[in-house]
Amino acid sequence: MTTIVLPAPIAPIDAPDGEPSGAESLSDVLLKSAARVAEFADEATALSSPTVFWQGSAASAYVEHARGFARTHEPMGETLRRVARGVDVFAQQLRELQSEHTTVDGDITDYGRERAALLAAVGEASADDADRIGELEERARLLRARRAGIVADITSLQTRVTANEEFLVSLFTSADTASEAAAPDGGVDGDILVLAAGMPTGRGPRAVTEWWAELSEAEQNALIAARPDLIGSADGLPASARDQANRQLLESDLVELTQKETDGVLTADERKRLENARATRDALRTADDYVMPGTDDRPGGSLWLYDPDAFDGDGRVAIAVGDLDTADDVSLQIPGIKTEMSDAPGYVQNAADLYESARYNGDGSSVATMFWLGYNTPEGAVDWDTMTEGRAIDGGERLADAVDGLRASRADDPAHMTAIGHSYGSTTTSYAATDHDLAVDDVALIGSPGAGPAGRASDFSVGDDHVFVGRNSRDAVAFFGDEGWARKDWVEAGLGMDPSSENFGAQRFEAEASNRGDGRNFDDHSRYYDRDSESLYNLGRIVDGDAGAVNEAEQSYDPWWRAAVDPEHDRTPTRDDPARSDTGVNG
Repeated sequence: MTTIVLPAPIAPIDAPDGEPSGAESLSDVLLKSAARVAEFADEATALSSPTVFWQGSAASAYVEHARGFARTHEPMGETLRRVARGVDVFAQQLRELQSEHTTVDGDITDYGRERAALLAAVGEASADDADRIGELEERARLLRARRAGIVADITSLQTRVTANEEFLVSLFTSADTASEAAAPDGGVDGDILVLAAGMPTGRGPRAVTEWWAELSEAEQNALIAARPDLIGSADGLPASARDQANRQLLESDLVELTQKETDGVLTADERKRLENARATRDALRTADDYVMPGTDDRPGGSLWLYDPDAFDGDGRVAIAVGDLDTADDVSLQIPGIKTEMSDAPGYVQNAADLYESARYNGDGSSVATMFWLGYNTPEGAVDWDTMTEGRAIDGGERLADAVDGLRASRADDPAHMTAIGHSYGSTTTSYAATDHDLAVDDVALIGSPGAGPAGRASDFSVGDDHVFVGRNSRDAVAFFGDEGWARKDWVEAGLGMDPSSENFGAQRFEAEASNRGDGRNFDDHSRYYDRDSESLYNLGRIVDGDAGAVNEAEQSYDPWWRAAVDPEHDRTPTRDDPARSDTGVNG
């Protein structure tokens, strides 16, 4: 007699206790309290220098007392900020764990239903029906394998729930006395400080990736809460960890600086920081709230870089639409002159539109599109920094480092990656791809005033088959590049070769705006990401890795005896061409 062994049932598991929204409210209260303490410390510092009319032992005693007050309150404010950030980390983890519990609970229910059906089928089966018995044995084998997977998920979930709760307990007990809160280290657990000091920042992003992977989840969460400034900007860490840390920094800035603004004590530098924080908040909301048109797909946003004080307050920021840790296709959009942190909302909308283009007309691959402002862009259309390459040289190195960090964090699951440089950002991208072996698969230069050090597309690390150029024939900025026999090295100025020219040898794609101007103008310079445009359609194909679907354009050329000729100048732009897209979206 054949015995069919059924796997044991699985008992339901309790959901993780707690309300994430309640924890987030507590975090907000703590951050506001931290702002008040910081104000006290600032005031004490400001009052610690008596006027010239007050001298003697009383004045000295006052100064010492005021400075001591400031020294005490500064770490207390940081302690409150750290605890607030930690509570926020706990809340986010709790929300994820509760969502995961819902998934596991559903798996348990489905398993129970399948097991009951198999049990009924075994009871009805005839022992003489060998085929039926074989089928039931196979079902039992698959069900045993499924049970093993669910049990593993349950174990992992329970371990993570315990770790999250222990993290919260450790967070509160590390600063539950006045002396701990006022300590110079802000009450941070000494082991966490040791871990932070152990980050191998000088050994490259791959070493950082490996270091992070060796930490427990509780240690990772503790580091995010204690040192978000370190974690949020560390190349080589998963985008999810950087996002979590940078969101903590952003929320802390918004709460504390808004409180100071309300109290009327905001300094000029703090006001600029608050403006940058608010712009980042608005841009991040655009990414978080974006829903792929016609679907329920909400890819979510990621705050990959947040540095509001960089470059004398212009700031550095990088925000993505989509999951940078898992997307099959990843792009970085590098902006040009006059771009500052306050411009982030508009550029993130461009990233969302590029995401739509890549997905609508793509092969079904997952996508992440990131606006990357990680370098100091020139401040004006007509200034020395715009006409020379110093900012591009520095930016190219920074861009290459950023891409190396993304690559290292996904060494076991590499994405198809594209760098899209617009305007002066194309010169910056050229330096990265020429001087720093930019580790992307494809490069696209749009509205380029010059390709920097590259004389030909073959000078790029990706090879000339993977260098694409989009140039609106009426874009005035795109005429700044050298063409034919006129070269920047003759006059020691300019930004390099026009990459759309035949001498450069890149693959030019159609990029005319449907509403382009009648002659050269600067408005067309900002139309490369317009919805339903030729440019955005083709950029989407490049991001998707489908170079064969790109609509090619003839390269411009210089007959030497007269001005350069652009064959695209007389072509009628295409918009909503069904041959390009069956969705009515060319970008």
